Amino acid sequence: MKRINYFFLIGALLAAVSCSKDDDKNGFDWDEGEDEEQKDPSKEDPNDNPDITYNYYGAELFSKETFKYGRFEAKMKMAYAPGCISSMFLYYNDSYMGKGKVWNEIDIEVIGKSNNSFQSNIISGTAERKVTTEQIHNLPGAADADYHVYTIDWTPEYVSWSVDGVEMRRTDNSNDTKNQVETLVEYESLRFNLWSSKSTAWVGKLESKYIPIQQHIDYIKVYDYDTETKAFTERWTDDFDSFNSSRWGKGNWEMENVREKTDNVVVENGELILKLTKEPK
Repeated sequence: MKRINYFFLIGALLAAVSCSKDDDKNGFDWDEGEDEEQKDPSKEDPNDNPDITYNYYGAELFSKETFKYGRFEAKMKMAYAPGCISSMFLYYNDSYMGKGKVWNEIDIEVIGKSNNSFQSNIISGTAERKVTTEQIHNLPGAADADYHVYTIDWTPEYVSWSVDGVEMRRTDNSNDTKNQVETLVEYESLRFNLWSSKSTAWVGKLESKYIPIQQHIDYIKVYDYDTETKAFTERWTDDFDSFNSSRWGKGNWEMENVREKTDNVVVENGELILKLTKEPK
């Protein structure tokens, strides 16, 4: 596997993905005034200078192991700022290649249009013709104010998304009108990233005064799924007492408004932290 070129190309394509969005409303009837409502002056960077232009740097954590089916759980305090995406997702690493390769992806995303919700999504189809089913779900409070346990269950029969043990969405044969679950056939890596999209209609406008931000991950658990017994069994837990470089890699590619930076993935005080930062040009 050509890791350097391979992951760089993934990053370039993930800019179109992860949650692949064109510059439109993506099926959501967003309130045009919502951007202003979501901006919290208390979270503005006091050191921000409106007369300076900045380069922005994001972060991505990806598993070196890939999985087919399972339960994927993380206790996190997500990040939030207009224009930004804080995520947890499963991704088939060859999705970006197209030309007969399927696109397989399952997403949890806190996006810059709302600090009190997250978006679930399955992306299937191909790089040339993606199929998406975005849905928005309310959180009990601001995503960046408290820790919540986010869970994706992926089985041959269904995909479900839960927060703090409460199922928020389930896609199965009763409602899978785009037949996405049956097309999730490839082994996928587990990923977390913090970045900014150019699609202001989707996530709002990136503004320097709201940067830096951080996504905190207290732990990650991965479970195997037994297709015969329909049971989940814990495979491993990472409490982030240290960074396990045999388990995890760090992104270093372009993601639309940001370049991912390995220095923006750090372990501190028993947590893994993803950072979105800025530096004067």
